[in-house]
Amino acid sequence: MSNQSTKHNEWKEWCRIVQNATHINLKEPEDIRNKRINKAKTDYDFFVNYYFPHYATDPCADFHIREAKALKRDPNFFGVWEWPREHAKSVHADVICPMWLKIDDELSGMVIIGKNNDDACDLLSDIQAELQFNQRYINDFGQQFKAGNWEDGNFITNDGIQFLALGRGQSPRGIRNRERRPNYCVWDDLDDDEIVNNLDRVERVVDWLLGSLYGALDIRQSRFLGVGNRIHPKSILAHVVGDIDNKPKRKGLHHSKVQATVDGTFTGKPTWWQKFKTKHLQQRFERMGYFMALREYFHKAVIKGKIFKQEWIHWGRIPKLQQMDNIIAYFDPSYKPKTTNDYKAIKVWGKKGIKLYCIDAFCKQTSITEAIKWFYDFHESLPEDVICEYWMEEVFLQDMFYADFELEAKERGYYLPIQGDTRKKPDKHARIQAIAPLWERGLVTYDIRQKKNFHMLQAIDMTLGFQKGASIHDDGPDADEGAVWKLQRKGQTSENPARTGKRNRKSSKGY
Repeated sequence: MSNQSTKHNEWKEWCRIVQNATHINLKEPEDIRNKRINKAKTDYDFFVNYYFPHYATDPCADFHIREAKALKRDPNFFGVWEWPREHAKSVHADVICPMWLKIDDELSGMVIIGKNNDDACDLLSDIQAELQFNQRYINDFGQQFKAGNWEDGNFITNDGIQFLALGRGQSPRGIRNRERRPNYCVWDDLDDDEIVNNLDRVERVVDWLLGSLYGALDIRQSRFLGVGNRIHPKSILAHVVGDIDNKPKRKGLHHSKVQATVDGTFTGKPTWWQKFKTKHLQQRFERMGYFMALREYFHKAVIKGKIFKQEWIHWGRIPKLQQMDNIIAYFDPSYKPKTTNDYKAIKVWGKKGIKLYCIDAFCKQTSITEAIKWFYDFHESLPEDVICEYWMEEVFLQDMFYADFELEAKERGYYLPIQGDTRKKPDKHARIQAIAPLWERGLVTYDIRQKKNFHMLQAIDMTLGFQKGASIHDDGPDADEGAVWKLQRKGQTSENPARTGKRNRKSSKGY
């Protein structure tokens, strides 16, 4: 069976689902029907739930309702919905919103744009299925479908409204039905992993979008909407929004930027809390990895390897801890101790000769309390004949975090021998970039036993993504720099390591 035949059969099955899901009461009183129609024109949430039960398996998110109303309110809407994966941007932009506009005579024609013509036709198939087989919509607003086929990228309704599908860059000139130009255009997920790495191609598409395509719409009244997520710092979507290279957003643009969680953290409350639970999102983020989760769910696309390159990350067996010249654990607690917005990072490094070894890591968006517990657990896991120095910036140790250490000390029965780093640190970017040559020269090895440690992997991702102006967190590499600086200094001085503190006799980490 050909791919086209398969698609056609899948579409027919979807049409059957739509028809079966939208059954109607043929004996319904006229006054009830009229009340429903009037309510549907003003209440988007009601419109979605009644006419699209096959989509509305979960309640609308607050941002779905807010942005649909903003779209309808402005007859010359010009905007971008930058929403995460699996947050129903295509369903609302490509299907439900244009059908909501249509019942108020706000639609004279629609154009939907995909990465190529086949993708665009596939997107068009969903709205044709509704207009042709949605019994509830047809019962309240009349027969819709007249002629044409989504497979050809073109169909028309009984009231003369044309629906078209175009691929990225395809000529839109002359797209009208007699005297009626389309007044609603949605471009959906135009970015892909190939085009975003070719800036010339990206800029040509942006010129096409804002020139040929936008210019083909009705100049008196038209809505122009882009939907997607930012998979690259200079993607098509990013160029249309305009906020790249520290530039302001495009003038007159309505920009709806929604992240997967309310506070933009991996552990925060889901923005679409009506559908997702925090544990579901956290599991997805952990399995995708730090970079992909940031890109797909938080619009923080990062180009890896601008300063630290992937090929410099070397995994291997490390010397026994007893053979290390020095071991240091450095705590970067972040500047927001009472929130989970920043990462708490603890990196444990050892030095033998000129070689550096990354032994363990804690790197998580969490409370100070959890990080301190990990610090103590690590200390108690070390063999008695292994000495590790513990450091944190003096300003934190003497100020806001003292109480947290005090509480854990009372629980454990002793104080962790942590020292305050009094160094006056220069610019963070310059400090971290200055240690990159150690990775480049092959002087750094990560303990291969930590290769499945999520904290270690997350910290490495931060290191690979570290660059000036990047929107990702840098607490991991900042803790690296603190530890490495201390280790390098110990090769030049005869500082004595701290030896205070309780220790378990048997290591739980197998060192």
